[in-house]
Amino acid sequence: MPNSQRQPLLTPAHLTTGFHYQPFYCEENAWWLCAEPALGEGLRHVVFILSRQGACPLAAQWAAPPGELCWWDYHVVVLDGAARIWDLDSRLGCPVPARRWLTGSLPFAEHLPAEMRPLFRLVPAAAYRAGFASDRSHMRTADGGWLHPPPAWPPIGQGMTLPAYRSTQPGGPGQLLDWDGLTRLTVGIAPPPGHEPAGS
Repeated sequence: MPNSQRQPLLTPAHLTTGFHYQPFYCEENAWWLCAEPALGEGLRHVVFILSRQGACPLAAQWAAPPGELCWWDYHVVVLDGAARIWDLDSRLGCPVPARRWLTGSLPFAEHLPAEMRPLFRLVPAAAYRAGFASDRSHMRTADGGWLHPPPAWPPIGQGMTLPAYRSTQPGGPGQLLDWDGLTRLTVGIAPPPGHEPAGS
C-alpha cells in the first residue's frame, strides 16, 4: 500500500491476464498470484519489501508517473521457482528476472540511510496461502470509510495476520533478508544461461 494518494494506472497485463488485481491491495494480489499455474514449476515465495522506517521508495511503479518514485509503506511481490519476480504494479514487465527487478525497482537501495534500506520477508507460497488473513482494517479511515476501494472478492482468511508479515523484527513468518541476502538467494535459484523460461 502506498503512502501516496495517487490512483495508479493499470498495465495492459492486468487487463489481459485475468489475474486477481486490486490497486493498493498488493498483499491480497500476491495471495492469489502465488497459486497461479502461470508461475510454472518450482518453489514459490511471497516477498514483502519493508524498511525499519516504514517508507519504501520504489522506482518504475505504475502508481507514480514515469521517472518518479512511488513511496510505499510496504510492497508485496511473488518470486517464482525460476528466480523471476511477478509484480503486477511494476512498469518493468511481469514477470522479469529477479536481478533486473531489484536493480530496476531499487536502483539506489545500498545508498539509502540505514533505517530506509530495504528488508525482504520471504515466505513460502504454501505457508502464505495457509497463514495470511486480512480484515482490511488497515485500509479504513477514522470515520469507517475506505482509504482506497477494496477488492470485489471477500476478505481473505479469518482475522488479521498482516502485521506479522510486515514486521521488520527477527522471527515471524518465513525469513527476513537484507539486500545482500536476497541477491545471493536469487542468484542461487536462477536457471543457467540459455534455459530461462518465457518472460525472462
